[in-house]
Amino acid sequence: MNERQTQLNTLLREAEKLRLRHEFAKTVEPNWYEPGQMEYLGQSDSKWEQETGLLTLHFESRGTRYDGRSELIERLKVGDPITVRRDPQNPYNPNNFVLLTKRGEDVGYMPAELCNAVAPLYDAGLLRFDRAAISYVEPLSKRSRHARQAVLFVELVCMVMI
Repeated sequence: MNERQTQLNTLLREAEKLRLRHEFAKTVEPNWYEPGQMEYLGQSDSKWEQETGLLTLHFESRGTRYDGRSELIERLKVGDPITVRRDPQNPYNPNNFVLLTKRGEDVGYMPAELCNAVAPLYDAGLLRFDRAAISYVEPLSKRSRHARQAVLFVELVCMVMI
């Protein structure tokens, strides 16, 4: 197996984890969840169309608690476009991707495991982002008084060219 196929397999494993989270959410009752733990499993998902190379990912934005992001998320709604931009200068993960609103406001990051799987293919020009939009949003003002951050999920449609 060549390096590119190995990288694709790594990405598909991460996509499968998102799909399995979605499937698992269908098997449990809402009161099964601990408050603040896993309530949003059903919002994660993925779909891989090998024939066309289309990969659709639904993932939760990370870091929504910091740098005023929860306040920015207050005015976002499902369907709003998101720009996914490479962020190699990130001090915590050089494979990072930042999520930006149409106004260029930072509303978080792609999860690290997904960044690490996407970055090598993206950097090699073997994966492109066709579109991204908010697929689920729960602003901090709509959550429990004990919540510390907004919840934001993004649908990212990618074309894999391997």
